[in-house]
Amino acid sequence: MIKVFIIGAGTLGKLIVEIIESTGYFQVGGFYDDNFPQLKSVMNYPVLGKLEDVAKSNHLSLAIGIGEPKYRQSIFEELLEKGHHFPALVHSSAVLSKYSQIEDGVLIGPNSSVLTGSRVQKGTCILSHVNINQDVQIEPYCLIAAGVIIGNNAKLGEACHIGLGQRVYLNEEIAAGTFRK
Repeated sequence: MIKVFIIGAGTLGKLIVEIIESTGYFQVGGFYDDNFPQLKSVMNYPVLGKLEDVAKSNHLSLAIGIGEPKYRQSIFEELLEKGHHFPALVHSSAVLSKYSQIEDGVLIGPNSSVLTGSRVQKGTCILSHVNINQDVQIEPYCLIAAGVIIGNNAKLGEACHIGLGQRVYLNEEIAAGTFRK
């Protein structure tokens, strides 16, 4: 089993624990959170240090439990440059077409789907019950909240944030950095 260390021990970090535990392939190694040392454990896993301590560690497999796209991007790029790895983590209940593409650092929560021809690029976070239809292109570092439906041939620009229960319509293009509430 590969140990994955989670950056951020809040709501998203806890979801990542559930994703990892569902896989049977990865194992939670612990958390890094800026509330350390006051925060000592989360969900029975140790908090090992602050965010700044990750760069000094030799933990190569990481997951980012911080939702804000611009922070996800800066953390991902800085730590990737230092030799850390961000595996794609997909909940066991998610449905992925064998004809979809999922890049490194992507998180996919429970009961979500990514259908034929769709591509989800690095560092993107897809929460629970998200439906990504056919031939959708999602650029890096997006955050797609629970219950979102994305129609065929849609394109999401880099670091988009699509809020809870939103719909992205057929052939719609969302500009980079957009926050749709």
